[in-house]
Amino acid sequence: MSELPGTRGEAGDYGYGKSMGDNAFLQFVQQPRILLVLLAAWEVVGFLTELFTSNALFLENHNSGELALDGVLAGRALGWESIPLAVLYIYCARNPGRYPRIFWLAMIEQAAAIAANLYHWLITHDFSFESVFIPMVVAAGLGLLSFLNVFQQREQETRLA
Repeated sequence: MSELPGTRGEAGDYGYGKSMGDNAFLQFVQQPRILLVLLAAWEVVGFLTELFTSNALFLENHNSGELALDGVLAGRALGWESIPLAVLYIYCARNPGRYPRIFWLAMIEQAAAIAANLYHWLITHDFSFESVFIPMVVAAGLGLLSFLNVFQQREQETRLA
């Protein structure tokens, strides 16, 4: 079997050589195993925000003297999906070629996270912009990397066929 990027091995691994120009960082984070570890790490951050709700990262004392769920990571505070998804991402990172559809789940999860943050910021006014900005930016980045992984993988499969 060939060891060249874009070829399939016996274990079903698909190529890690993605066409992202000369940007080595994007090439690195777009590798399936690395992306799954990043997704798992982001879920662990979400879980930690659930554990430490009295931390100033997302619980602030406003002028009225009332404590409010607010701060730079408040958008991650109510996501109960963190632990099972982190475990799933780590499990699939062992052999990403065997579980290529995990990136569909990652795209859906990141889109849902963005939608939930927009809802709580713009519709219900539960969160301020500072509470949803970082979670939405990270979710958009991870969602984009997952999107690229799904569709560039599909392009490679059609070229091999």
